Amino acid sequence: MLSRVADSLYWIGRNLERAEHCSRFLKVQYFSTLDTPMIRNKDFTLRSIMFMAGTNFQSQGGIMEQEIWKNVIFDINNPNSIFSVIKNARENARSIRNSISTELWESINKLYLYCSNYEEQKFSAGKIYDFTEDMRTHIAMIKSTIQNTILHDDCYHFIKLGLFVERSIQVLRIVRGKISDWSILSENGMNKALISYQWTILLKSIEGFDIYNKLHPGKKSIENIFRMIFMNDLFPRSMAYSLNNIRMGLRKISVRPQGYDAMIESFDKKTLSMQSFDDFDDEDKVLEYVHQVIERISKIHNDIANMYFN
Repeated sequence: MLSRVADSLYWIGRNLERAEHCSRFLKVQYFSTLDTPMIRNKDFTLRSIMFMAGTNFQSQGGIMEQEIWKNVIFDINNPNSIFSVIKNARENARSIRNSISTELWESINKLYLYCSNYEEQKFSAGKIYDFTEDMRTHIAMIKSTIQNTILHDDCYHFIKLGLFVERSIQVLRIVRGKISDWSILSENGMNKALISYQWTILLKSIEGFDIYNKLHPGKKSIENIFRMIFMNDLFPRSMAYSLNNIRMGLRKISVRPQGYDAMIESFDKKTLSMQSFDDFDDEDKVLEYVHQVIERISKIHNDIANMYFN
């Protein structure tokens, strides 16, 4: 397999996962402003959406919803916007059409055409639900074609590798953002209702709300939430689950360039270090841990890129 093909496959996975997380976070965050605990914090929530999307915004002053939608969803010149990420996924797929199935190409292209034909001028907050559900349906279809229409060989493993690297980064960014949100909104820990509600938003943003309630019925604690997000290897959006799948993908790729064994050894050491953390009842230490893990996942990405794409 050519390195450019492997690179494109990897970034198909990363771009699709990024679009999925950003659109889900947009929906969960925005609709949280309709509930009593957050109804007076709409501007703050909109800024939180822009922060998660990696777009520039003013920390003070008024904020226009249409500007939010433009920057977060539509702006092709913003590499972090949803439509820009979808365009990148499509360009990567187009460049390697002979390496992927017709069904996978058509499903990615269909999502791209949906985005291209969407009328930005007619978009409003009232269309957020339908838009994000459409995105969810399209991406679920693409992931289904990945699973079912291509051989589970190196092609498949490079896509999944990108998917799980991006998933781990997006979950960490959501956790980091929500810790910041509830620290600011909780009035130094006095507003218990807002803190509890932010925990709910965090769980819903990573589709873990029902899973958490199954694991801990009637008992909501930040320590248990963090343990599930970071350490529960049966939870599909946990760090443990993503790291296990990254390692599995690296093991299953048939090409073993020079330095492969050293990379796996380094990966195992990083994973062991990340899994040794146990201070989940201390938010400051968790936040510091999140920053460290983001740096380590970025280093894992660099190792993969240097090994296979350069």
